[in-house]
Order: sequence, then structure tokens, then C-alpha cells
Amino acid sequence: MKKITSILVSMLFVITAMFTGCGKEQAANSNNETKGKTLVYGAEMEDEKLNPILIESHAFASDLIFRGLMRFDENNVPKPEIAESYKISDDKLTYDFKMKKGVKFHDNTEVKAEDVVFTVKSILDDKVNSEVKPQFEEVKDVQAVNDYEVKVTLKKPFPALLDKMTVGLVPKHALQGKDINTAEFNQKPIGAGPYKFVKWDKGSSLTVERFKDYKGGRPDKVGNIDKVVLKFIPDFNVRAMQLKTGELDATLIDPNQVANLEKESKVTLNKIPTADYRGIMFNFKTKPMFKDVNVRKALNYATDKEGIVKGILLGYGFAAYSPIQLNKFNDPDVEKYEYNLDKANALLEQAGWKKGADGIREKDGQKLQFTLFARNNDDTRVKIANYVASQGKKVGFDIKVDARDPKAMPIKDTEAFVIGWGSPFDADDNTYKIFHSSQADHGSGNNFGYYSDPKVDEALEKARTTSDENERKKYYADFQKEVADNPAFSMDAYITAIYGVNKKVSGYTTKRVLGHHGEGFLWNTEEWKMQ
Repeated sequence: MKKITSILVSMLFVITAMFTGCGKEQAANSNNETKGKTLVYGAEMEDEKLNPILIESHAFASDLIFRGLMRFDENNVPKPEIAESYKISDDKLTYDFKMKKGVKFHDNTEVKAEDVVFTVKSILDDKVNSEVKPQFEEVKDVQAVNDYEVKVTLKKPFPALLDKMTVGLVPKHALQGKDINTAEFNQKPIGAGPYKFVKWDKGSSLTVERFKDYKGGRPDKVGNIDKVVLKFIPDFNVRAMQLKTGELDATLIDPNQVANLEKESKVTLNKIPTADYRGIMFNFKTKPMFKDVNVRKALNYATDKEGIVKGILLGYGFAAYSPIQLNKFNDPDVEKYEYNLDKANALLEQAGWKKGADGIREKDGQKLQFTLFARNNDDTRVKIANYVASQGKKVGFDIKVDARDPKAMPIKDTEAFVIGWGSPFDADDNTYKIFHSSQADHGSGNNFGYYSDPKVDEALEKARTTSDENERKKYYADFQKEVADNPAFSMDAYITAIYGVNKKVSGYTTKRVLGHHGEGFLWNTEEWKMQ
């Protein structure tokens, strides 16, 4: 009897152990399913600094680390983020922001009104080399009413202010009294965004991890990506290969890679519209020849834009004629410079440029010749440069293409440059800072070609300081007509961004119009999920 009892006890122990083991295994599986994932993103470029006071990031790290009072939603409309609400005075000169309480920076200090004041005033400080300063030039003053209320006073009505207040906030205590231009903060940033800085291996990668106390975003849409690794890979071919092998989970790809990657069962190719255009920037300082408007118009007419879209972009884009072509204030009736060699030749003849025996035009002993620079890490830009050179030759231009590392020569020192710009936000963005004469040879301006036109200046000034939308539309129409009649660029094409994403990733959107370099794709990474 004792023997039978002993056997029964042993059997019961084994069965209990089996069930306990199953429970542990189920728990382990459950934990594995909910455990945070790591997303590896292939970035085409690397910023030198990570500080929203100083630069507008093109590597997307700032989008993950920082947040502002406002934040753009999926429709590119600014909505309260760290701000809880805001009020605009009847005269449109005062904006009162009420902030959420309990929002924290990544060092666990609370975000307060003094941090907003410090951020904006630092941007406007002449001692700070801020790229975003032109965005805040209409700000007269910014004050902390109390710990959670901020008052922004304007010089003139400035309807784009809510857009500008999406700028990432920085903690006052981390930068006060320091040289912001050279502070260690720029390499080890502290933000209030969904991901906090972990490490930065220069030239290789940057790692961020989920900030558990992040209170922004949409609480009903929380993803499981706890870590994001940005791998800096300027070469499109290398990025495509690593996407194919699974080393990358998502990246921007070149149109030439589409046919190859479409065969990959583990990759989804997303074609997303952008406000990102390409064109040829004329430099009026280094190449006086460009002061002849007929030279600039002729190159516009001599360039087959549809040829660029079909032959280089492989259909992923469309012909460009205006820097705000996708904006609600676009004027479709401006000169589009459709391909016309006869018009190009006639303009050059009219301006006194005569063809020599070699087919190259001359005037007063000067050849119709310039060097066109293009980033050598951007295959599309290099192809556009070569295409424009071959097109220009048909009407007597001698264009020498120089493809080189973008760091080797500043854009402002080139004779001409394959430029890229464009913004899906308020029309003031990527117009004033690029085309207004005050932004030429300016520490924070992007008028790299030293373009100057009083009518353009006036139209942009009025458009950015007028609240009435009908009036703004009129002023932006004036701007577009003048910049078409007196071109700063030879506009070529708008680009469709093609993002390759591993099929195990979900939660991203393809409906949002993206910006320059496909910016905006990672806007809601905290909501993404991976299997």
C-alpha cells in the first residue's frame, strides 16, 4: 500500500511539474510577444549636431528625441503637443500657450515655461548660429507668465507661428550659461520626445530608446518599438541591399532599386508624395553671367522636365514649375517653362549670345559656360546634372558636371548646384529663408545663390505677415509670378519618396505628404509595431 501511495505521489509531482513548466513556457512566450522591438532605419545622411535650436535635422533623430509646444499631425496641421491649448488675440499679435503639467525631459526634470522662453530666445540670439532663426524673426518677445503659461508677442501678424512652435524644446538648465554652438549637449541631447538618446557612433549609427515617461502622442496607439537604431548609409545601393538582407527594417530607396526590391516577399514598397523638388540653383555671386535673365530662362526652356521624370525618376515624380506647387497657395497659371528649344535659342540670340565653331555660345569674349555641382552620394542628383548638361549643349551651353562630396565645397561657393528644397507646411516655410535677399550670405539663411529681387522680397514679407488667407494667396501668387519671370532656379521635378519597409513592421502611414529628403516618415514611430 505504501508502495502504491509512493508511486501516486511521484506521478502527481511529475504532472504538477509538467503543468508548471507549461505555465512558465506560456508566460515566456507572452513576454516575448510584448517585449519591445528594435527598429533599424537606414538614414541617407548624418547631422553634425542634434540640437533643434541650431539645425533642422535631415537624419530624423530630432523627430524622435525632441518635441515642441505644437506638433504636426498626419495632415501636416500643427496641433498642441506639450501645449495643452492656445489662444490668439483679436489683433493676431499675441499667442497665449497653456502647457500640460507633468511633461518631462529625458533627465526627468519637468518641462516648464522657462524652457520655452529659453529655446526661442536662444534661436533669436545673434551669438547662436541657428539655422531656424529666419522662422522666428517676427517674434517680438516671449515671456513665461507662470510655470505653465507662455506669452508670445509678435511684431506683425504671423500666421505661420503655430508651425514654428513645433520646434523641439531644450532644457534651460542644461544649456544656460554655455556656448550653445559648441556645447556637449549637441552630441548628447536631452529632449522631451518619445525616445531618449543612448549613444552616437559617429559615421556609423545613432541609438535611441523609448522614454517611459513620454506623455505625448496618442494613448490609444502605442507601439512596441522600444529602440531605434539609425544607421548612416549615404549609398542608395547599400541601403537597398541591407533592406533586402534584413539588416535594415526601413529606408528611403532610389527609383532604380524598385524593380529589384519589388520581387522581395519580405519588403513593402511605399510610394509617398512629397513637396521635395529638384532644380538647378544659379549663383549670382560666383558666376556674374547668371545676371542675364535670358541665360536662366533659356536653360529652363532647354531642360526636358518630363524627360527627367520618365528617364531618371522612372515616373516617380512630376514636372516642377513652382517652389510651392503642392501648397494651397500655389498659382497654376505661372510660366511653366515647358520644353522648347526654339524659345531657348531665341532668348540667347536676343541677348547676344552667338554660337561659335564648336557650337558653344559666346558674348563679349565670354563662353556660355559654368560648372554644375551635384552631391556624389545622391545618384538622382548626379543624373539630373548630367542630363541638364546634355540638354544645355543643344542650345549652346557648355556645362561641366562636378559630382563630389557635399562637404567638400559649400553650396554658396559653387557656380551652380543641383538643389533640393520643399516643405509640406505653411507656404512661408522654404520660401522666405530661401528666396528673400536678406537670407543671402547670412549665417542662418539658405539663399545660397545670392538671389535678390525687390518684388520677391516685398511679396514674401507681405505674405508672411498677413492673416487674411485671400490676401496671402494674392501675395504668394505675386511671388510665384516674379520668381518665374526672374528665375532663381531652373525648376526640374518633384520627387515621390519610395520607402522600403520590412513587412513585419506596421503602424506607419503613407498618406502624409512628406518634406525634403522624405522627411516626416518617422513622425509617429512610437506607434509602430513589429512582429
